[in-house]
Amino acid sequence: MSTSLLPGANESDINKGPAILATCCTMTVLALVSVCARVLVRVKMVRSTGLDDYVIIFAMALSLTGTGVIIPEVMNGAGRHIAYLDPAKASVGLKLNFVTQPIYLWAITIVKISIALFLVRIAPNKFYKRLLWGIIAFLFIYTAVCFMTIVLQCKNLAILWDSGVKTTCWTPSTLRGLSYTNAALNIITDLLLAALPVPMLWNVQINPRTKASLICIMGLGVFACAAAMVKTSYIVNYGKTGDFLWDSANLTIWIVIECNTGIIAACLPCLKPMFKRILEKSSWAYGSSRSNNKTNNHSLHTFRSHQVHGSKYQTSITASHITSKSAKVQLEGMGDNLSEESILPLQNNTITKTTLITVDRSTSDGNSERTPWSKKFDVSPERKIEDRV
Repeated sequence: MSTSLLPGANESDINKGPAILATCCTMTVLALVSVCARVLVRVKMVRSTGLDDYVIIFAMALSLTGTGVIIPEVMNGAGRHIAYLDPAKASVGLKLNFVTQPIYLWAITIVKISIALFLVRIAPNKFYKRLLWGIIAFLFIYTAVCFMTIVLQCKNLAILWDSGVKTTCWTPSTLRGLSYTNAALNIITDLLLAALPVPMLWNVQINPRTKASLICIMGLGVFACAAAMVKTSYIVNYGKTGDFLWDSANLTIWIVIECNTGIIAACLPCLKPMFKRILEKSSWAYGSSRSNNKTNNHSLHTFRSHQVHGSKYQTSITASHITSKSAKVQLEGMGDNLSEESILPLQNNTITKTTLITVDRSTSDGNSERTPWSKKFDVSPERKIEDRV
């Protein structure tokens, strides 16, 4: 075939390959770091793993596999016009381009399934659990259908990378319609999983800062949704001229961004204990002289002097939190929100922490009076959503 008749022959020999590699490698490395940090937190710090952790590891494995395919794809012409490529090289590039499609199709879906499983972990009631399991089933079924459309689009798939093969395929308009349907469902499920934590956690009694951080971090899934929208805009012209390696360049970039941004968003809520540990270490270094005390005494501000029955009093209050040396108790606004281990023995299936407050009063004639007061706080474990994060 004459070079002038090949797709892209009238265009400049522009190479988008470096942009594909830079985006792919950067996003994949960031996602890998997020997953490794998540595994570290789950195994070493929280010492509790769930199905969502294993699923996100599988999604990361697919993302790494996709990167491993994209690199040689770029070396064989991805991001360039076919007219400027050796036919044998272009054939390899087209074949690898086809291989990446089912890999990222499943990778993106499995990321969403992991997020849904994470939400199942913290769901406050059966309604949300059933809703989330329904979403998971829907994700799996529609992705399986999309996968079948990829592998059944031609009677002989070799025609996708070898123009000499004679076979029949679905029409380009049919394939584009299926692509739009898949993209629309991707966007809808992204928005649903990003928005669902808001009503789900709205009335749950947890630390407001924990609630806000969970909602905001899960909202990062909106960025994955934005990437899906941008990706959809490139489907319009894909394959219209037969220049698939050039047309797929931007699609590849945004598919990789969508997949790995989703992985990062899925991992960030699980890194809360790590961030708290880092902040606590910095605060312990600042106040190390008091970190080993068995009883934490907090002297509050001395109240102003006041007159009672002709005697002048000065009042000071000291509060002591009585726990064992190794105890770590989670209370809203006080104590360590990181660990659920080494807690004092449970009474009536609750965590009990006693705060003793002593009021000292000194009069102008030298007499003093001390009044003790204690308060017990009961924290019900089943209400602690952050323990399951």
